[in-house]
Amino acid sequence: MTNLTTGHEIPATGLKGLTQNWRADLLAAISVSLVALPLALGVAVASGVEPIAGLISAIVGGIVVTLYRGSHLAINGPAAGLIAVILSAIASLDDGSGNAFNYVLAATVVAGGIQVLLGIFRLGFIAESIPSSVITGIMVAIGVIIFTSQIYVATGIKSIEGNTIEKLTGILDHIGEFNPFILIISVIGILMLIILPKMQSRLFHFLPASLWVLIVSIPLVYLFNFLRSHDLSFFGRPFHVGPEFLIKMPDDLSNMIMYPDFSMSHTVEFWIAVISITLIASIQTLAMAKAVDKLDPYKRKTQLNKDLIGIGIGTMVCGAIGGLPIITVVVRSTVNITNHAKTKWSNFYHGILLIIFLFLLTPVIQMIPYAALAAILVYIGFRLASPSVFMKIYNEGLEQLLFMLVTLIITLYTNLLWGIIAGTLFTLLVQILLARLPISKFFSLSANSDTNMMIDKEGTHHIKVKGVANFLSIHKFMSLVKDIPS
Repeated sequence: MTNLTTGHEIPATGLKGLTQNWRADLLAAISVSLVALPLALGVAVASGVEPIAGLISAIVGGIVVTLYRGSHLAINGPAAGLIAVILSAIASLDDGSGNAFNYVLAATVVAGGIQVLLGIFRLGFIAESIPSSVITGIMVAIGVIIFTSQIYVATGIKSIEGNTIEKLTGILDHIGEFNPFILIISVIGILMLIILPKMQSRLFHFLPASLWVLIVSIPLVYLFNFLRSHDLSFFGRPFHVGPEFLIKMPDDLSNMIMYPDFSMSHTVEFWIAVISITLIASIQTLAMAKAVDKLDPYKRKTQLNKDLIGIGIGTMVCGAIGGLPIITVVVRSTVNITNHAKTKWSNFYHGILLIIFLFLLTPVIQMIPYAALAAILVYIGFRLASPSVFMKIYNEGLEQLLFMLVTLIITLYTNLLWGIIAGTLFTLLVQILLARLPISKFFSLSANSDTNMMIDKEGTHHIKVKGVANFLSIHKFMSLVKDIPS
């Protein structure tokens, strides 16, 4: 079959696609897995769980989700966007028993089940109905949360108690306590992430910058002898280094698996965790799937509801065996496409390769300092919340910036779910005030807007909106857009 827009023959799917395109997909998967390895470890550590949880998620996202999904070139696995959700869930479900992550795994299983139901009943549009400025505010908040949690790791000091704002401002009170030997590793890592992508040398582009950060950190571990617990002097002051600052991995397969504990399912905190995981994972999956579709050289479209079912199944499996929730990840998907993957099987191969890495490279992984992962995550956090994000949304309108800021502030002082609710309600309130309509009339015109599409003599499509056009009516608008030939 040939795509009429691109003129390219569309690769076969299913088992036929597996046999015809295995070489291209495998080669792309090698590059993807090299990017996925450090990110999976980093996301897990930043989420406050064992590194193996990130690898389990990446492996399941590759192997299980590929078997039933609606996307073609997307890569599935854990992502930075869910770090704040897991951190918040662990904190709220911590009853002092040491089983907080087991409770979160139970919430993950339920969240995955809800995603499956959303896909089956074709309700994926619900996640798309949240205002874009609110989603931006959530992503900026996630960036701030990641940056704040990992700056303590990157500087070698213990995180203080309190909300994200208190932790962010509190770091300034502890500058004198920064561990210089850990800080050296972190600073070198951040500089590499900034500089390496700009260098022309093929040597440095052979591996992703994040993997170079891990590789370079290992000699520093030996230089400062992190393998033995002891103090090192820096300008006459002793600073502690030791194996507790290095990644820990299970010794055998039986210790890699953690199981969900549903004994907190009667609590409000449990269901807040479930709804938060469901919403954030679904929003990001649908948004990233659309972004990946734009990069697909064959212009194939993701079946969004089917993709939600596949992601939900994978998330349920992860929750059952100790992994983090799964979403579609755009950075790894971009690597997949730029390395000429043809079909969904590149995602499958990347999961297989990660299993091989897990069993062959565990001794090497255990030489990686947490500071190296913190460097990667501090960099990711800053990019999610960089000034350019604020400028971009300001250029869309001052009111959009206001919606984003309200969402951001509420999220940082409470949690992601309340941030979404508050941001959406505030957006709705402002729109009602600006519309100067009775509330009942406003909602009636939003839900039943007279939106239709016409085609002129030149074949140009025109969409006309009569009524209120906002996030409440986006589903009808998007259903018309989908009817426009690509």
